[in-house]
Amino acid sequence: MNKSQTLKLARVLLDEAVTCALRNDINDAKHLSKLSVKHEFKQEYDQVIAGDAEVFTMLVKNQYSKNFKVKFISRVLLDCLADDEQFIKTFKEKFIHLHLDFEGF
Repeated sequence: MNKSQTLKLARVLLDEAVTCALRNDINDAKHLSKLSVKHEFKQEYDQVIAGDAEVFTMLVKNQYSKNFKVKFISRVLLDCLADDEQFIKTFKEKFIHLHLDFEGF
């Protein structure tokens, strides 16, 4: 899929997620939101899976943004990473330390 097709797919998935949320089908809305964000931000997602600490740190910082869209995307991507077996197996310790450093612990 090229970039244009990927963006169209992501937009359609997000529109369907909103439709599901409006009819109170929260689980489907969450699932479709994850798929949408994962498709639209595939490059960033893959960079974190590959071990890019800068992108991960950016996601952690952006989850506290005052911009709702930035906050939503960061939190959904972090949720997707939390469910990814490769991420958990390979980078769990590394990213826990980065997160703790960011939080100031």
